[in-house]
Parts: sequence; structure tokens; C-alpha cells
Amino acid sequence: MFHILILIVMLEISKSILVRYSFNKDLFSSELKKLVLLMGSNPDESRNLHEWCRDSYGKKYGKEIRHAFKNHI
Repeated sequence: MFHILILIVMLEISKSILVRYSFNKDLFSSELKKLVLLMGSNPDESRNLHEWCRDSYGKKYGKEIRHAFKNHI
């Protein structure tokens, strides 16, 4: 249970980081790649992050999102 709670908190922190860096494609892409690696150990949270990214930034950074998640979902 504690492990799941930590992953949920990590996901929320990840989202806030991406929101802060969303003004710049290179920063967004770099941070997203780091976060994907961190979430890689948990497929459910990785999928949740992917869905959020796609829904929130898919039109702006669709190519970068697909590239970051290419081998992780």
C-alpha cells in the first residue's frame, strides 16, 4: 500500500515538473525522458503518465511524447 502511495505522489510531482517546463520543447522532452525512466518500473503509473501527457500536451509535443514512451508502454 505504501509503495502505491509513493508512486501516486511521484506521478503528481512528475506532472507539476512537466507543467513548469512545458514552455520549452527541449526542457519538456528532457524532463519527460527522465520521468519515464523513473516510472518505468511500474507499468500502471507509466501508462497513467503517458495518458496525462498525451491528453495535456499531445497537440503541442506529440512527437516528443511518443519518442519518450516508445519502449516503455
